[in-house]
Formats: sequence, structure tokens, C-alpha cells
Amino acid sequence: MGELTRIVTELDRLGFQTHTHATGDGGIRIALDAIEHAARTNGTRDRRHGIVHVECLHPNDLPRFAQLGVTAAMQPRHCSPDLVGGTWMDNVGEQRWSRAWRFRSLIESGAHVALSSDWQVGEMDPLVGLYSALTRAGLDGRSSWTSWERSSLDAALRGYTAEGAWAWHAADSLGVVRVGARADLVTWSMNLYDLEPDPARLLTERPDLTIVAGEIAHDATDAAPLPEAPPAGTHHCSAVA
Repeated sequence: MGELTRIVTELDRLGFQTHTHATGDGGIRIALDAIEHAARTNGTRDRRHGIVHVECLHPNDLPRFAQLGVTAAMQPRHCSPDLVGGTWMDNVGEQRWSRAWRFRSLIESGAHVALSSDWQVGEMDPLVGLYSALTRAGLDGRSSWTSWERSSLDAALRGYTAEGAWAWHAADSLGVVRVGARADLVTWSMNLYDLEPDPARLLTERPDLTIVAGEIAHDATDAAPLPEAPPAGTHHCSAVA
């Protein structure tokens, strides 16, 4: 038994839910094998262990996420060519590019795909993540790749909300608009579904209203206006200790 399998099996026996980072197809398989062994050994049901990143997934392992009830915790921005062009693409090799960030394939297989930013690697702004999931392009929009793995807006929004809540056994109170839920809500400056045909427009929008646990945390109508730009040739310097 490998060390990871031993650790995951013991944590699972103790009732812990694991969250394992794995990017390459070999590492992802080792993590899946460990979770499968834990469930078989302990008789575990519905633990909802997670594997984070899932950047390069072997076709034989794709259906195992749904079969084992494992959450694929993924970051759409990571697949943008302006981040992975060169080193990542070269190291993996073009013959395996079809295994990269398989959002659509995992979703269609029945797996739970929870999306996040992995800030500071990716921008914290969820609209950047939505744009990346829909386009698999850089922020300049000039290039994209493996376009068949693009997500729909509906699936991406579910990934940023309901799927994360499901992963943590909190689907009744988080990630959903329902009486009795925590009322964590965002109102955007545009109906995002109107922008789906032109995802680049997502990058120009903003949150107008943010509610956390039923309380207003941000209201754009109350925000102080930005200071006017200084006249040309004027320079300001500030320091923070």
C-alpha cells in the first residue's frame, strides 16, 4: 500500500473528508486509487472527497469521479493560453492536450465539478473565471484551445455555487436561492445570460449588490466615486510601512 493510500484510508476511517491536490494524469490516478481503496476498506458512503486542479486527466479515469463521488475542484482560468502557453503545453506534449481541464466531459459524465479561482494564480474575480470556462481563451481573446471542453454559462455558474456547496455537504444552505438558505447573493450589472453569446463582455461587468447571510455587504450605489485623475505632469508618491 502506498503512503497516500494509507493516509487517505486512515483519514476516511476517522471521518475526515480529504482534499488532495493533483495535476498530472499519474497523480490524479494515484489519488483516485487511494479514495477508492478507502471506501472499499472502510465501507464509506457519500464522503465526497475532492481532487483539486485535475489539469491532465487520462480518459480511463474520467468516469471514476462520478463513480466514486469525488469532487473535481477546478480553476477555469488555469487553462487560459496566456498562463499555460509554453511550459505547461510543452511539458505535457501536444498528444495529451486533449486531457487538459476537461470541464465539459466531467460534467457530462455526471461528476460534480466545483469551480474556484485559486487566487493568486488566477484572478479572484469570478467573472474572469466564467469567461475562461466559456472560452478557454486568454483575457485578450486572441487564442483559445481544446474548445470542445468549453463550459456553458449555466454549468459554470453551478460550478461556482451549488457544486461547491454539495462538496461540503451544505447544499441545503449554500449555493442555492431557497427559503432557509444563507442568502449569500450577488446582483450583477447585467443579466449574465444575455452576455453568453459574447463572453468577452463578462469582463466589463461588475457586482452591483452583494449580500452575505442576508446582510448587504456591498452596494455600488453607495460606493464613493473614484478620485479624479491628477493633471498631466503631476506625480504622487505614497509609501506603506
